Amino acid sequence: MRLVIILLTSWFSCLAYANFNISPLSQGIESTQKSASYTLENMTTKKAAYEIEVFSRSVERNGKEVRATTKELRVFPSKIILEPKQKKRIKVIYLGKKNITQEKAYRVVFKQSDRNVSESDQGALNAKFNFHTAFYVTPKGAEADVITVLSSSTNGKQLSLSNQGNKHIILQDWQLKLHRDNQETIYGHPLPDINLLANSEIVIPLSNQANAYQTAEILTK
Repeated sequence: MRLVIILLTSWFSCLAYANFNISPLSQGIESTQKSASYTLENMTTKKAAYEIEVFSRSVERNGKEVRATTKELRVFPSKIILEPKQKKRIKVIYLGKKNITQEKAYRVVFKQSDRNVSESDQGALNAKFNFHTAFYVTPKGAEADVITVLSSSTNGKQLSLSNQGNKHIILQDWQLKLHRDNQETIYGHPLPDINLLANSEIVIPLSNQANAYQTAEILTK
């Protein structure tokens, strides 16, 4: 069973190799707010260069994340050189509409140069290490609303998770209860951690255990 899914651990994909720290790795603001900030820290004993980019993001039914350039977020500064052990606050400014009805999801990506730099290197960064942080702009009172549907495909049963609400939800350490007539059972196979964005759907193939069942519900801890 192969599925490309957006895991929570993707935020830390380069943590073991990168010599810098970003805090926080996920944050959000209400649509009426103007900005938020990250803290970027050079944890090395050498001067290092960084570049920050922003993208809007959506998710396909197979869980693959799709990114696009956006003018709704701006970061300042977008390029920076830090002295050893130096910290710098990076400001993220939201320039989009305030009267949104559905949460917007973005990535703020911090890239580290793969070589020693000097002040003259500001315009030429060869990025090697990346942190991909999550950033959300959310309307007031937004909530997630996940609908589960079991269906049959040529490869067996599959589970559709559809977030019909207007806010993302993170499913982590969750279980699936399967139902048929008056019988029910807990799905006995590992389920992936999922970040289900507002108004999105992800389809997960299930094992043969689910073949005889008709409906399913999510159990969270």
